[in-house]
Amino acid sequence: MSKQAMLMGLFFAISAGLGGLAYADESPNADVETPLNDGNTVDPVSANQLYSEMRIQGGQYAQNYRHQMLTGDFTCDDVVDRVAGWVDLDSPDGPRFAMLFVTNHGGKDQSEVRYLPFESSEQVALCIHDETAPPVMSWQENSTEFMAEVIGDDRLCNFAIRVDDFMCDAPQFFYSQEPAGNGDHWLFFRN
Repeated sequence: MSKQAMLMGLFFAISAGLGGLAYADESPNADVETPLNDGNTVDPVSANQLYSEMRIQGGQYAQNYRHQMLTGDFTCDDVVDRVAGWVDLDSPDGPRFAMLFVTNHGGKDQSEVRYLPFESSEQVALCIHDETAPPVMSWQENSTEFMAEVIGDDRLCNFAIRVDDFMCDAPQFFYSQEPAGNGDHWLFFRN
């Protein structure tokens, strides 16, 4: 048997095998993406996923800034989320603190970015911009009673992402499964 005949036979065997696989995968739901991995769970947000979103949402140089990262379940769905924060120096309006929230809630990747101005009269603003010490991100778990009585909505996830400049009350963000009218899932709160 010649080399050419052997190669042709191998080509047909592989083609038939691949054709069988393609045929076997066809079903009424073949074009519907499944949000679950092989273990029937949602994958946690990876560092690569976060950095990709930083580039998309914050610009090509965002990940080069000195940034902080919080990793944990901040959406109350038992899946690890990631939040990054950095001082964005690229805005023509001056420095702002950028917060990027990346989740895989419900098997669908979601990302939202918030920009908190410094030394502004806006409610969401931070009081001071210190070039030597950026604001500190942290998280806190709250009771259901606190969520109902202080925040006013006990349906929100009870984990707050806080940003402290240690000069005024910390802005806090809570995750809501139901988006606000503007489509945002991360809702702002401040005492």
